[in-house]
Amino acid sequence: MSTPRIPLDGAGPPVVLSGVGHYFPGEPVTNDYFEGLPGLGVDDAWIRTHTGVGSRHWAGPDERFAEMGVKAARAALDDAGLDVSDVDVIIGTSATARPRANPSSLGNNYMDISLPVQKQLGARDAFCFDVSAVACAGFLYASVVARGLLATGQARTVLVVCAESPRAILNFDFRNSALFGAGAAAAVWRIGESTGAGADRLSARGGLIDVVLRADGRYYDAFDIDENDKMVMRGGILSEVTPDMLVEAGQTVLKRNGLSPEQISWCVPHQANTNLLYPMADRIGIPRERMLLNLPRRGNTSSVGMPGALSEFVRDGTVKPGQLILGVSIGRGLSWGAMVFRYR
Repeated sequence: MSTPRIPLDGAGPPVVLSGVGHYFPGEPVTNDYFEGLPGLGVDDAWIRTHTGVGSRHWAGPDERFAEMGVKAARAALDDAGLDVSDVDVIIGTSATARPRANPSSLGNNYMDISLPVQKQLGARDAFCFDVSAVACAGFLYASVVARGLLATGQARTVLVVCAESPRAILNFDFRNSALFGAGAAAAVWRIGESTGAGADRLSARGGLIDVVLRADGRYYDAFDIDENDKMVMRGGILSEVTPDMLVEAGQTVLKRNGLSPEQISWCVPHQANTNLLYPMADRIGIPRERMLLNLPRRGNTSSVGMPGALSEFVRDGTVKPGQLILGVSIGRGLSWGAMVFRYR
């Protein structure tokens, strides 16, 4: 397991989350769908009780990761008041794209997110790459990479695009297939100026304030791909270790910045499972009413979960500029962490 690092010292201009966007395809697929699958043995009540999910979305045949990602990216750029020409870097991430079995764009069997997004978005001056292997924690890790690139001074605007379309790799003989949904989310990180927003000791610091990252390869086999290219998830292992991991990361990032849970306006977690998320919030000290959850209507959208939920609650006015937000996420590997940041 990785050891704690020193917090970001706030030197230099802040890296600001200046825009977010989301996209969920088609009409909601309700739990009734799974009730009709022979041998699965679940109903709406079972799915809601064991996962917290009431519906999810699946992409149509003419819409893949890149197409969804472009829609989320355009929404994020609009939110930031920027043009495509302002984008210097595109970072893509996905937990469910696969070569050939579940490719990222129409007409090509590769799994890259960033390059087809660049092509369809028309961001010809942006250089691109994907952050992979961290799965559901992709937004957290990609945001840290974005901060590092911005700190070099060679880029001013980084667009992070997360896209998921799990249906092709789900094994519908297993109940956990009811958990996952498709969608895309994007975030614009930029070099900004301290605004003095907020009423806590960090009031002179905006943007991405601090990040804790962790990894433990002992749990690498908790996820696998079977001979039919379907995802294998060993949920028993995850339910044992995930809560402690997320609680420790969340508590660490707060403690080393001198923050109490009361100073956090919102917690936006990876939208994993309410049976995991509510006890985690209780242990960190975040009231459940300050959790930003779109899981009940969107399902577990892997890397899209954290930025997608944030974007939805920004769009409806729940999240306001200057508020302090705690994000926590865990992905295959296992790779996990926590971040403290302001929206704008």
